[in-house]
Amino acid sequence: MKESSKNLFYSFLITLSTIPILSENVIAQDQFDENIVELDSTIYETDKNSLFPLPVVYYTPESGLFYGASILYNFFTERKKPIIASQIQLAAGYTTKNQTLIFLPFQIYWDQNKWRSIGELGFYNYAYPFYGIGNNGQPDQFSTYRAIFPRARIFLLKQTIPNLFIGGRYWFENYDIIEWDNTGSFQQEDYSGGLYNRTSGIGPALIYDTRDGVYYPREGHYLESYTEFNHSVTGSTHNYGTVSLDYAYYKSITDKTVLASNAFVVNNFGDVPFNRLAQLGGNKKMRGYFQGYFQDKNLLLGQLEIRQELFWRFGLAVFGSAGQTAANWGDYGMGRWNYAGGAGLRFVFDKTKHINVRLDYAVGKESSGFYIAFNEAF
Repeated sequence: MKESSKNLFYSFLITLSTIPILSENVIAQDQFDENIVELDSTIYETDKNSLFPLPVVYYTPESGLFYGASILYNFFTERKKPIIASQIQLAAGYTTKNQTLIFLPFQIYWDQNKWRSIGELGFYNYAYPFYGIGNNGQPDQFSTYRAIFPRARIFLLKQTIPNLFIGGRYWFENYDIIEWDNTGSFQQEDYSGGLYNRTSGIGPALIYDTRDGVYYPREGHYLESYTEFNHSVTGSTHNYGTVSLDYAYYKSITDKTVLASNAFVVNNFGDVPFNRLAQLGGNKKMRGYFQGYFQDKNLLLGQLEIRQELFWRFGLAVFGSAGQTAANWGDYGMGRWNYAGGAGLRFVFDKTKHINVRLDYAVGKESSGFYIAFNEAF
């Protein structure tokens, strides 16, 4: 795992070297937009749509050399205020071991912010390390497998009272495991859904949102919660359910300093496929560990981050997290916490909407990682 993180450092350097060039293209995009006419800025949103390209190149032993690109498009579905800028990101890549990633996260706002849809569409043909199930992942105990699957995650919500949005969530994933290295630490047949699984779940969702900005909030609360039911009736091969609660709080300490905090709780019940367990790790939920390094039916996570604007378009962030997973709620304990922390560079692509690209490095116990992504982790 350390070797993968070391090799990912090249991705960090290559991306960093492209920022000054790409920023000029972004500025040019902001200055020229033929679709915008002269409007009364007190009534209509006059900020321009913007398009940001970002190349990515890295190497890991599991994937080989990865090369791809990500394009972020910010736009307004309408111009009458109040309206939040919508966002669509298209990312795609290919590796020298014939692996493919294509995914499209999105946030769409319309009808003067009364409606919102958030989610992701994607197709993956990729190799993943599997560190087993439990709260004690070890860097030298894993098996590598390769899966091909499409994925859809869609929220659709409508504002019912100020700041409260009620609606539903749909999840779909057709998870076909085409390779599994049984010479590793874990055997494929020992895990539910280890040969193949299809999850198709639906349920109610709500969002409570008082943030003063979507992409770089300085003040406010954000709560996202949903219940998801997977059953043969909904098209799933496994019968199980999920309850998730994700809360963030933001507070400006100074004009250029923001304190951000995040609490994340997941509870699964029923016959949960191994790839749909509650997972810690990745570029959002406990940076410093591979996603799924710790996984089980339940998880608790707390994160804290200080975001500091520096000069021109640059900023810094320092962050830490503590989390644990458990088979049952009664298994949680004070001596079970896992910790990670790190720091990163921020570059503001769009100064008006304050949309960042972040370059983070984080360290956990016997683990570390570099992360490159648009927008903040939470």
